[in-house]
Amino acid sequence: MKSIIQSITLLAVSSTLSFAGEKSNEWINLLKTDDINTLWQPAANSKGKRAKEIGARWSLKDGVMTLKQDGEGRGGSIETKQTFSDFELKFEFNIHENCNSGIKYRQANSTGFEYQIIDDVNYRDNSVSHRTAELYEIKEEETPRKLNPAGEWNTGRIVAKGNTLEHWLNGQKVLTIEIGSEDWKKRFEDSKYFKNKILDFGTHTGGIYIQDHSDTEISFKNMAIRKL
Repeated sequence: MKSIIQSITLLAVSSTLSFAGEKSNEWINLLKTDDINTLWQPAANSKGKRAKEIGARWSLKDGVMTLKQDGEGRGGSIETKQTFSDFELKFEFNIHENCNSGIKYRQANSTGFEYQIIDDVNYRDNSVSHRTAELYEIKEEETPRKLNPAGEWNTGRIVAKGNTLEHWLNGQKVLTIEIGSEDWKKRFEDSKYFKNKILDFGTHTGGIYIQDHSDTEISFKNMAIRKL
């Protein structure tokens, strides 16, 4: 058990940012063009395979990216073409009633840390650590969250620097966790990732991944990222 956790910690420390040509602290607008294919691509699944193109239920217009479930074609999870490890990501999101989504990072083939986004009131999964802005499956909120209901905009922020992760919601820090700490080890041991022996969980330099659960209806705006 200790060897698995130690391996993950060492991998996390050694992860580096693959982001050539960008200056430190330079913000990148991830919704800067109406062509969603400029910065985004279909996300790779658990077997490393990805669709040829982003599903037609995704749209990006006037700085707002939306996934709807009532359109023609398909949806599907998407991720940025550029990859990140140490970064700060800020965004606004607006969910439809009963929505379940999330933003994954330091991920590969859909597995990694996740900033949960969900309809806390109506969705059937309202477990501890499975609520909006929490670190899915790992850590719940440290202080009461100020969450606007479905249909209203919320602001989110993720800071990942070295072994420190922070999740923010509407200007308030919801949680922080230190990878490799005793608290992290205990929480990770209780997670499905440890039980499934995912030894490299959360150690990757990967795309910023937006999850489609097939019941996801969500919009994003003012989404920007910078490396740290």
